[in-house]
Amino acid sequence: MKITKIPGFGSYGQYIDDVDFTTLSDQEWMEIGRSHLKNLLTIFRNHKGLTKDEYVERIAKFGPTKGSVRATIAKKYGRLIDVFDPESLKGVSEEDIRFLTSRKYMLEPTEKGNMLSRIYGAKDEEGHMLGSFDSGDLGWHSNESSQLTFAPEVCLMGSKNMLNSATGFMQTADYYESVSNSFRSELDEMVILHTYKEGAISAAESSNPEFKKQIQLNFCPVEDAETPMVLTSPGGIRGLHYTINSANRIKGMSIEESNRIFKQIDTELFGDKYTFYHHYQSNDDLVLFDNSITLHCRLKGEVDRLAYRIQYDPCHLLDAPWYPYDQKEFLDDYIDGTHELIKILEIKDFKLPIKS
Repeated sequence: MKITKIPGFGSYGQYIDDVDFTTLSDQEWMEIGRSHLKNLLTIFRNHKGLTKDEYVERIAKFGPTKGSVRATIAKKYGRLIDVFDPESLKGVSEEDIRFLTSRKYMLEPTEKGNMLSRIYGAKDEEGHMLGSFDSGDLGWHSNESSQLTFAPEVCLMGSKNMLNSATGFMQTADYYESVSNSFRSELDEMVILHTYKEGAISAAESSNPEFKKQIQLNFCPVEDAETPMVLTSPGGIRGLHYTINSANRIKGMSIEESNRIFKQIDTELFGDKYTFYHHYQSNDDLVLFDNSITLHCRLKGEVDRLAYRIQYDPCHLLDAPWYPYDQKEFLDDYIDGTHELIKILEIKDFKLPIKS
């Protein structure tokens, strides 16, 4: 196993080459996880021995998946809904059944019965999308962008036809440290108000109503939801939670004033200094990336490009619960929301933040 710095990603990012997952110990894997949190982006190349079930099980050692859409539906009906179980769908509205069914086609069972979320552009004979995001480019985004209790980490495992595509990453930590003290203080106090922007991520939103609903529920289920501009990542790195796919304006500012600030940040942030594009050299590259102070995008995803994504909370890698926000009202809402989310999803062994 060889670890090297990713060139062109500022102070962060690491390649890990030649990992043999059949011999990698749990202790070594957890050390990799903790190292990843300090680097924001980790790309495994030329690895071997990672099956789909091993992938699920390895990521679960870092922490549990945290699905906001699943929790939203569960909260609505007072129970978890299993779209694969007809009994579970009793009492669910026809609209929600259509929505849940559309998501069902995007999941793939493993040999051991785990469910993996496909990132895939293909459709079946009846026109059902077999994975999220269709084909082509994807705009810059953060998953669950308007939600305080978002999953702060994402893992993507390539499967087939990845070679002509790239995943882009843009980290905000170096930028945050580079600005003047006065502007940094302003950023620390800024609060973003969100709105759903159709097509900001995927063109498929405009042609598929069920997929549009999925994107809206995942990224911006509530208009004018508020999130702080600045937070601390699970690895203790401070940066911008600048979720541009749904960021609409800054609280207390007009659209015009907000746009001037957004334009200033965009001009300084989106350049070679903080941005890295991983052009896949192997179909099975494994990528871990931060979703708290790092944006991602996709270039040239072919219809038959297939990868598997897991969104998770790395609580098992942390010595103490994660407290991302400084502003008390948002920290309190995050703590309450996290307790509710973990209870609804029936997640065990989670380092819950302590209520004041």
